Amino acid sequence: LGPKRKDCRYPFKDLSGCGVGFKLCQGLNTIYKIPEAELFELTDLLAISIAADIVSMTGENRVLAKQGLKVLRKTRNLGLRMLIPEDKLATFEISNIVFEIAPKINAAGRISHGKAAVELMVSDNLKHAHQIVDEIVNLNDSRREMDMSSTTEALLQVVNTGQLSNFTTVVYGPDWNKGVIGIVASRLTETYYKPTLVFTDGNNGEMVASARSVSDFDVHDALEICSDLFLKFGGHPAAAGLSMEKDKFELFREKFEKVVAAKIQEHQKEPSISIDSDVEIDDLNKDFFNFHRKLAPFGPHNMKPVLVLKNQKVSGYVKTMGKDGSHLKFYIKQESTGRNIECVGFKLGKYADDFREKSFDIAFTAEENHWKGNVTYYLNIRDVKFHK
Repeated sequence: LGPKRKDCRYPFKDLSGCGVGFKLCQGLNTIYKIPEAELFELTDLLAISIAADIVSMTGENRVLAKQGLKVLRKTRNLGLRMLIPEDKLATFEISNIVFEIAPKINAAGRISHGKAAVELMVSDNLKHAHQIVDEIVNLNDSRREMDMSSTTEALLQVVNTGQLSNFTTVVYGPDWNKGVIGIVASRLTETYYKPTLVFTDGNNGEMVASARSVSDFDVHDALEICSDLFLKFGGHPAAAGLSMEKDKFELFREKFEKVVAAKIQEHQKEPSISIDSDVEIDDLNKDFFNFHRKLAPFGPHNMKPVLVLKNQKVSGYVKTMGKDGSHLKFYIKQESTGRNIECVGFKLGKYADDFREKSFDIAFTAEENHWKGNVTYYLNIRDVKFHK
């Protein structure tokens, strides 16, 4: 079974690596009559793989992730129970895996060796598991520090090398850790919104790079045109990796810039938000949030619906949050019920005065907060349009 192989007849092509392993287990289950309950106890690990690998949340992945989350919330896996706070376990979602668990598990492989994460997943010794969790947490802290320092250097390099007006971003740091250049590439793409490659030194005097793209631009296709310069190369439309001899770097940077300049379309040069539907504030009731929950688990190709509320005004105050006041929170009032609905705007703190003084339209996703057995809802503002 190899879903990406052209000669593989398996109908679902977006399995994660762990998903392929699970299919092997299913085959063994059929042959050796292993109790199915034992097989489905493994789906907690499968849900983590589906979330961490950011594969499409469709077809079998969606079914397996949903089943895996049910198992994860009651998991008997010692390693997972130590990674996930006890008070969060019962309400753990795909987003929690992506932002809280996956970075720690991946840090072992990025900074040291992936065997630490494997040992944690199979450990049945409490003391040993504690030691591995401490090691993984320390590695993740190191990874975060490397990530931030490398990103700072990369941002300066973009400015100092005159790339701000380019169609692409291509940077190189000989001392950057290979395990974090993908994260750095993602951060540069978020900042400049251009197809981006981050290079560092590899083995045997060669360079290695991680590529990230912008929405709807096929970076793999663009790199394919430059592949005569590479030693190795692979990936998909949104991301890729490659290795290259050092003396080809400047030649590659020039060629890649020309290729992207010729291929990129106007609508690919600026970030955009796809709106699923307009709603009225009275629509945001208990039935709405119950229906919204049924659409989960969310992920690629099954993202949370982005909805629009028009002609709103703040009810009460606007509060900035974060050390530098870069985020904000406020409420809008549902006149029919008198209920205030919480709204949170990450990285929108600079618009606090506009929210206080003007009416606005907001694009948002609906979110849940779980605290001590209680569920509350809020709107995560993705974009805003102020009225004059």
